[in-house]
Amino acid sequence: MWQTVVRRYRLQPTSLAAFLESNCMVAKPPTAALHRGSNLVVAETNSLSIFENLAAEESLIRGLSLDKEQHLLLFYVNRPCVVVGRNQNIFQEVSLRRTAADGVCVARRASGGGAVFHDEGNLCFSFLTHRTRYAPERTIQLVRLGLCASYAIDPARLTTTGRHDLFLDHRKITGSAMRVQRDIAYHHCTLLVDTPHASLSRYLRPEGDYVAFETPSVGSVRSPVTSLAESGCIAGGPGAVAALKRNMAEFFLAEGDRVLDAATPWELDAVELRQSFATARHRCASAPLFALDVVGAVAADMPFIEGEGRRPARGDAATLGEAVHKAASKDWAYAMPEFTSTVVLSGGELRRRLTALPVWQHVASLCFLAEEELLAVLQHCVFEGSEGLEELAAGTEAGLHLVTTVEQRLVTSVVVRRAAPTTATASAVGPSGGSSGGWVQRCLSALLVGHPFDAAVEGLESLGDTTAVVQSLVHEAGPLCPDLPDIAGDAVLLMVTRVLLDVWRDKNVFDVAI
Repeated sequence: MWQTVVRRYRLQPTSLAAFLESNCMVAKPPTAALHRGSNLVVAETNSLSIFENLAAEESLIRGLSLDKEQHLLLFYVNRPCVVVGRNQNIFQEVSLRRTAADGVCVARRASGGGAVFHDEGNLCFSFLTHRTRYAPERTIQLVRLGLCASYAIDPARLTTTGRHDLFLDHRKITGSAMRVQRDIAYHHCTLLVDTPHASLSRYLRPEGDYVAFETPSVGSVRSPVTSLAESGCIAGGPGAVAALKRNMAEFFLAEGDRVLDAATPWELDAVELRQSFATARHRCASAPLFALDVVGAVAADMPFIEGEGRRPARGDAATLGEAVHKAASKDWAYAMPEFTSTVVLSGGELRRRLTALPVWQHVASLCFLAEEELLAVLQHCVFEGSEGLEELAAGTEAGLHLVTTVEQRLVTSVVVRRAAPTTATASAVGPSGGSSGGWVQRCLSALLVGHPFDAAVEGLESLGDTTAVVQSLVHEAGPLCPDLPDIAGDAVLLMVTRVLLDVWRDKNVFDVAI
């Protein structure tokens, strides 16, 4: 049965700069939060922006000086957003069209781990420690045992994994990620308190229409999920996250040393610990919870403060505002290992997309051809160079594979290969996957290679000189249908090129701005 205990403790509004300045030295003044007599400290941010909270976390790991007995627990809550791990591929992890349509931010954190959804029903924990005390298998027990002690949850219902995730009744409620830097480390995790289940499934799935997708990025491990409210462990609704935060802060302050110092904290008697916490929690009533003014620090463009003995690493932001700008930038969002995607252009799809264009009938009239005649010409021209594919395209859905390699947001190559035919026609075509190249490869390479995959092609997808585009394509790729009159040939080239770009963007989800 759930219970909510709301207690008062001393909320201490603090500027982020003042907090860091007083805690960045090994020898700290008595007024510092992390002085010698205070090993466990709790803080929270006042921002709901994922980008600001990630920057604040960065300022703490760069600025705090912790000894081997000191631990800081930072809480923060974000507006709806999807957060992916440092080296994850967002096209594998995120429903980018849905996030864009719903105004949900997509962010990349500096730590590893999988993709997660945050909203105001989700509480984020960040445990900062000296690197010699880095032990996520222990800090996740602070969450597990804190829930047991605060809400009388049977400890058998709460289990952890080797990835330091937390499961409730075999459903995931917490995902973890870690980072170690110089002499400091953090383990941060989410906790699903009262997040709508539908939001998780809505945003955490890929949308690309890929035939193949190759990347060294580590994919998320998909698991069934629940929340504390959905499972009946707590009361949901307004105030649920705030009440949980109060309880977990008090548990950390009252029982944190015991859990962190235990040889095997996962074997601690949760019932006895709950009784101990009930007796000891009153001692935390006057303990400060530092309310860090992250919003003000970003607005003031606070310079980063480096902990004693540290220097900024190459590429580190100089100010908090710069860090927020970097975290929200496309270059950082797309800063993932090289990947190669494959999408298919079939003969049937080429036909459907061409005939759906508003200019289709006009272009056919320019060519002095019936529509079916023009389609036959274009099928031949587009699929020329792939042996036997002209015949295949008319009667099957086989076509061309558009293989794109992207590195650090730039398209580095576009290769066009023959798509695998249907079983019935396989013997007529020979082995699948052969290189086609031809006009389609030359065209797409000329337009895309060396450019960001999300950049509009001038003159085709944005304002620009269409005549110059035609001349450039004829020079780079050659005419598409050399037997057509010049005006008709140019119109056909533009029409087909637009269809190729539409297919390439639509199926790769390269048409979404994040």
